[in-house]
Amino acid sequence: MPRSHHAVPQPKWREICERKREDQRDSIPNDWRIQRLPIRERPNVIDLPTSFGLLTGREVDITETVDVDYILRKLRSGEWSSVEVTTAFYKRAIIAHQVVRRCIAI
Repeated sequence: MPRSHHAVPQPKWREICERKREDQRDSIPNDWRIQRLPIRERPNVIDLPTSFGLLTGREVDITETVDVDYILRKLRSGEWSSVEVTTAFYKRAIIAHQVVRRCIAI
């Protein structure tokens, strides 16, 4: 029998992966999305979360605090709310995900 020259369908797993990528993209709020990654111009993206303008100054302060006791004092005093702290870290994780694609689920 002669071989057909029809297009070979993509494996099902590719379709599943593409749908998952689309679902992840769609789950990221628009104002948290990196519209264009500057990888070619800036291959070192370590400072991207703070220099790209997606985090507010306060979110940068929160997420760059390495002293847990300091965070707890800010929470206890009411200067920072638990929602604000959680959102800041979540937002920074979403930014990192967009750069390195490490999160399995968002």
